[in-house]
Amino acid sequence: MASSFSSSSAANGDAGTLFPAGEIPTLIPGLPDDLAAVILASLPYSHQARLRATSRSWNTFLAPRSLLPLRRFLRLPPRHLLCLFPADPSLAPPYLFDPAAAAWSSLPPLPCSPHLYGLSNFVPVALGPHLYVLGGSHFDARSYPIGHPTASAAVYRLDLAAPPVLLAWHRLPDMLSPRGSFACAPVPCSDGGIIVAGGGSRHSMFPSEGSRMSSVERFDVDSGEWRMREGLPRYRAGCVGFLVRRREVEEEEFWVMGGYGDYRTLSGVVPADVYYRDAVVLGLRSGKWREVGDMWEEGERRKLGSVVVMDGEDGQAPEIFMLDRNDIFR
Repeated sequence: MASSFSSSSAANGDAGTLFPAGEIPTLIPGLPDDLAAVILASLPYSHQARLRATSRSWNTFLAPRSLLPLRRFLRLPPRHLLCLFPADPSLAPPYLFDPAAAAWSSLPPLPCSPHLYGLSNFVPVALGPHLYVLGGSHFDARSYPIGHPTASAAVYRLDLAAPPVLLAWHRLPDMLSPRGSFACAPVPCSDGGIIVAGGGSRHSMFPSEGSRMSSVERFDVDSGEWRMREGLPRYRAGCVGFLVRRREVEEEEFWVMGGYGDYRTLSGVVPADVYYRDAVVLGLRSGKWREVGDMWEEGERRKLGSVVVMDGEDGQAPEIFMLDRNDIFR
């Protein structure tokens, strides 16, 4: 699993608000400060936290609240960081990749429980300088039968702006409903948060089994509380979600695509999943769902591949990619 985020999502700013006239710190002795700023702002993410201890001026300059708006002001290329998660991030650490510098850095693994194992179908999302891991399905050695997966409600957050010695995952309040294989998207606005929809107890080892659910809830970053929202029109598990900003109607929309819902039987005996080819859309301001037609016709495809959504720059629409075996669709 992977999660990506960009420095361009930071709040707008300019050099004047970051360093008032006459108070610009000396960054590199012997170099003009504007040239030194470009050099330091271009450093790979993996070096920034370590280099903040060099001096007080570097600590101020390389802090995310100062650096990200300044990168935008200097018109530096947007920096996307990609976090790659293993199948069970409590056993193997995730890795952070900075494509601009082709640099890798390892992140700490999630807190490990001696009773839980095989975490799968969790969702990682990024919001500001924080990385979140939500839910998933796993096995509990204390349950019976042992081979039956259960859904998780756990939520963890990692502060990428923290010094390396303090970099650790912190447990946040659980979701109201345990869920794995669900739709999820960050909501980076004034009342920022995370919205989740659908899911169940599906697990990668048993893809045709597990529960389905239609509940929707939203996490408020400021209050640290989960609140229920209007539920999906029908049950969905294995769905994907992303946020779209429609400027013409001043509305943010949460799209939920694909997923499994009802069961059908093959030859009247063997149960099989029914995969939805359509999408549903929630207006975050109106709180109402609307249905969108099928994404493809009968016989063209069976289901979605892995979907990756990259936020658009400067108000542009997001770019949506689907990875299907050796093919990439846009």
